[in-house]
Amino acid sequence: MTIALKVHPSFFKEFATKTWVSPADVIKELIENAFDEDATKVLITILDDYSVAIEDNAGMDEIEIQKFLLLGSPHKKDDSISPKLRRVRTGRYGTGRLSFLTSFEKMKIRTRKGNYHKSFLIDTKSLDALFTGKSDLHETKEPGLSRDGTEIIVSDAKSLVDELRLIKEIRKLAVLRHPLFEVYIKKSTNFKEWNYSNAELIKVPEIQGHKIPLSLDNGNIVGEITVARRPLTEDEKGIAVMVGGHIVMRTLFGFDNKIPKVTGFVRCDSLTSRFADKSAIIEDKEYERFSTNLKKFINDTVIPSLSLYEDVLVTREESKIYKQIDKVLGQAVIETLEPYEEIEGYEIVETKKIVSKPSNKPSSLPAEDNLFDKSIDDEYNDITRNEIKRSRNTVSENGGNLQTATIADTTLPNYLSSEQDVENRNYENVTVTTQIRKPLIKKTFALKKIGYKIIPYEDESDSRYSFVSENVVFVNKANPTYKAESSRGDEFLLRHIMNIVAQAVAESRHPEGKEALELQNRLVSEAIRIHDTFLSKAP
Repeated sequence: MTIALKVHPSFFKEFATKTWVSPADVIKELIENAFDEDATKVLITILDDYSVAIEDNAGMDEIEIQKFLLLGSPHKKDDSISPKLRRVRTGRYGTGRLSFLTSFEKMKIRTRKGNYHKSFLIDTKSLDALFTGKSDLHETKEPGLSRDGTEIIVSDAKSLVDELRLIKEIRKLAVLRHPLFEVYIKKSTNFKEWNYSNAELIKVPEIQGHKIPLSLDNGNIVGEITVARRPLTEDEKGIAVMVGGHIVMRTLFGFDNKIPKVTGFVRCDSLTSRFADKSAIIEDKEYERFSTNLKKFINDTVIPSLSLYEDVLVTREESKIYKQIDKVLGQAVIETLEPYEEIEGYEIVETKKIVSKPSNKPSSLPAEDNLFDKSIDDEYNDITRNEIKRSRNTVSENGGNLQTATIADTTLPNYLSSEQDVENRNYENVTVTTQIRKPLIKKTFALKKIGYKIIPYEDESDSRYSFVSENVVFVNKANPTYKAESSRGDEFLLRHIMNIVAQAVAESRHPEGKEALELQNRLVSEAIRIHDTFLSKAP
């Protein structure tokens, strides 16, 4: 019997359907493939049935088709530079072309380069025969493209394609920063080849700030780090680490608290990403050397430049003006807010008091006076019991709940007959504890002039930063914008919340748009006017 290592027929299907995550990941993979083959334009069309067409202007000839259909081929790793535009390729192992199976059932490909053109279909059935070493594909009889280029249509979607989320994800692609590469997107009822009507160019968000170029390890590590002028969102934070033209991770290399407003990218082609998951990196010795170089650069160059950058960005006079504006707006909100108090529970509070009582220690009194000690203590105990009863009644009248009573201002009666007896009598201090139930007060606020309450909540799964229900504005503390403004200080946060409320009022009263923005500005101006009026009336 021959011992053999085999591939199970389901292996390739499992690999193809459980490696990638979402429709956005699938389309991003196909965009990067177009970049690797020297395309300069990509057009994405989302159809009504959630099929998606990805077109580019880089066609494939017969040799390139064979490379495209050879799964696991290292040709991109071996030929890491594209032939025409000399781009650093994003792909390495040729596994991404199966990514469509995570979100779609079929992928139809039409391509043309010069006089060569081909049209064929790949679906889940195509994978069933791969364990034998190859799978014959079904060629479709369709007319060739009217131009050199490639057209890929993924269909029979397994989940909905969200256009806004797709645009947001595509904007993260590093290849969009290349000067000779553009990606457009559109929605359409019917598909028309290479039709840019109503298509929108997807632009990379530009983060303004202080740019710090870097070139380390004899040019093996290159990039640019930006100290941002504004607070960064979670997607923008961190330095993007690139292998080839693909971002594999974002990190601040352990300096998260020191450089929260730092972003940018570094590229190191000697790093190794995982075989199929290009968004993960193998932390080998090469990565350790890379990480050490970046940490030293951040510590020696980036961190010292933070204070210098702030001094250059904002002059002292400008800083005074900004602080005064924030102060006025913050005080305006405070003067415009009216507090409301509600009881939401109770807590037990302990109070302690020191009182004096006769000591049991021996005294210098005659024996017959010592015999009187017991009667004095008994009388003291009677007084104590009466005072406890009186204290319980007093607390009860005040709405408290007395658990353990104390004595309030107890003065011992003068049982001794002379001043000499008082001097000879011993006393000691006793600490008595009282436990009282105290109400817990919850404070909310309403705008005096507008009548809207502001109630904060915290929900990371809720993408909204605020919403309105009747006359209540709920503000999400987990939203990145709220966190960013909060980290800048109370005045920034107050101004942010004031604008949220002003916007809510404007939209509810003037939803037509332009008037809403004007009303919002008037509300902010009114808050400042209230503040100035208040100051002018102050003594």
